[in-house]
Amino acid sequence: MLIAEDAVDHLIALVRVPTERPEQLPAFRAALEERFPRLFAALEVELVGDTILARWPGRGEGRPALLMAHQDVVPAPEAGWTHPPYSGHRDGTHVWGRGTLDDKGSLVAICVGVEALLAAGFAPERDVWLVFGHDEETMGSGAASAIAELDARGVRPAWALDEGGAIIEPPIAGLSRDVAVVGVAEKGFANIRVRVAQVGGHASTPPRLPATSRLARAIRRLDRSPFPRSLPEPALRMLELLGADAPGAQGAVLRRVRRARPLVERILARGDETRAMLATTAVVTQLQGAAAPNALAEEATAVVNARIALGSSVDETLEHVRRAIADPRVELDVLHGHGPSPESPSAGRGWDAIEAAIARARPDVQTVPYVMLGGTDGRHAHRITDRVYRFAPFEMTREERLTLHARDERIRVDTWLAGCRWYADLIESSC
Repeated sequence: MLIAEDAVDHLIALVRVPTERPEQLPAFRAALEERFPRLFAALEVELVGDTILARWPGRGEGRPALLMAHQDVVPAPEAGWTHPPYSGHRDGTHVWGRGTLDDKGSLVAICVGVEALLAAGFAPERDVWLVFGHDEETMGSGAASAIAELDARGVRPAWALDEGGAIIEPPIAGLSRDVAVVGVAEKGFANIRVRVAQVGGHASTPPRLPATSRLARAIRRLDRSPFPRSLPEPALRMLELLGADAPGAQGAVLRRVRRARPLVERILARGDETRAMLATTAVVTQLQGAAAPNALAEEATAVVNARIALGSSVDETLEHVRRAIADPRVELDVLHGHGPSPESPSAGRGWDAIEAAIARARPDVQTVPYVMLGGTDGRHAHRITDRVYRFAPFEMTREERLTLHARDERIRVDTWLAGCRWYADLIESSC
């Protein structure tokens, strides 16, 4: 499918529309309509709250496909960026800005692919549904409401595809090929508030263990109490497939990973990304103490962000945190949480279509299943299909991945345009 070089102008224009807050979303939708007139004319587009729900009617009666992305982005203070976060700056290789990777890159690429197919006169054999959520970054209910609407209408997709994995450099030393990691499940999530309440007073007469120190001790105890490690089934399958390409003793170990789990777990525990595959993780992301520098804190609080491993639960995670802190004067409350998603098959409908599209675009790349470490709106789609996959068809280096939810988020122009072609090919070949 021919995708014009100037398609990147659409991404630039839409990155320039901030979508951190709900009141900014109408401007983003207006920009989408202006940029993709064929899509908004040919598809049945409606709003569920601020979430965009669209149906591309198919010629037949087969089970539809569901493509997902989200409009909203995390906040982007301007300080420290090489180029302002909403400039959509394009240099020789990248487009810079909040949302280029997460998740306007995918959303706009899907729209570019659909627009190109419509311009070429393509009509899908079966329905194609689009769900563009509006509050994914705040764990909102936008996509969930749209999925509930599909459920009420009896829509049962053959498969769903949301953001998630990407094409990355070899994740293990010794491998020679880039790898396309396709999420077949995702970890659960919990924000746990850790609170210490205590009598305040002047900072000149502190008690032996003020609230802030008690909280600090609790955090340190949690840091010293890692969750038990266990390789989930998708990770085992991923390592077995990677082992087929790995040379020497390392390849032999990976191909026999089920018998060499302790050794492999020790190897994986050396890296941040690979260590997170092994267990529930919990890290303090927010802290709050006294309102003034010369006052004792009457309340000291922290928020622990936990990502819950497959096979575990919010309750198990909370109990682990409680045991690790081991202090009855430290209160724990789950502010928000949900368990891990179900696991989707890494064979058959959906998976085969995604894998084949990757192979056509990048024959040199190996496709493997994995467990998403973060959360996506895709988890809601399990309500209407047992095959939910998480993959963005872009090459991302480790340096680029580190800009997700951080300064200097950016995407390479060539890989983004390749992603536009990939979405068009996926729809054309499988829908």
